[in-house]
Amino acid sequence: MLGKISLGIGLVLWSLLAVAGEEEAPPTGVLQGVMKLSPGIAPSRIAPSGVPGLYEVTLGPHVVYISKDGRHVLRGDLIEIESGENLTEASRSAARLAALGKLDEKDMVVFTPETTKHSITVFTDVDCPYCSKLHRDVPKLTAQGVKVRYLAFPRAGISSGTYNKMVSVWCADDPLKAMTDAKARRPVAARECPNPVAAQYHLGRRLGIRGTPTIFLESGEMIPGYVPAERLVKMMEQ
Repeated sequence: MLGKISLGIGLVLWSLLAVAGEEEAPPTGVLQGVMKLSPGIAPSRIAPSGVPGLYEVTLGPHVVYISKDGRHVLRGDLIEIESGENLTEASRSAARLAALGKLDEKDMVVFTPETTKHSITVFTDVDCPYCSKLHRDVPKLTAQGVKVRYLAFPRAGISSGTYNKMVSVWCADDPLKAMTDAKARRPVAARECPNPVAAQYHLGRRLGIRGTPTIFLESGEMIPGYVPAERLVKMMEQ
């Protein structure tokens, strides 16, 4: 009976994976290992890794490896020695893009150039000095065709003074001006409205963000901390 239940769970889980485009069902041991590792949470992808007997599992923005028998899990980077390629980072980048791709720009504070060549998505905190430094570079970035999409990440947490200030920015009649004023230490009128600040903060936590600014390139690469505009543009052009 227990075997039938386990198989049933595996089949239900696999049906979710099949919708995501997987062609071949992972071994039962891997499916059972995934269920033990993350009960009730279906992975977005399970695929053989570059190591025989080890399967790569994508759970939201996170990537882990599970043995074929489902008894062992490995957390860390898988690197191909000959090429030096970080195989795990490539999968993480894809997972980050999937998570960010579900967001709507109407819920962001977006500085848009006349002609967009590239875009960056930045988790920001209006009271963070290095976020202010990056914001002073926004005119340089937009002049070179880079769209800057801000998401909220009040480092002090929900209901902090910074959180309330960021709600006011998102709820302002002119969020772009309010963002610039807040980062220049100019007063921003207190406002409340339905807003995405808390949801974006929790997304940032799930993505592994610990500080601000955290910049995501179009490739899904995550860059913690301030990077000068000239260097950012070069990174995107490469």
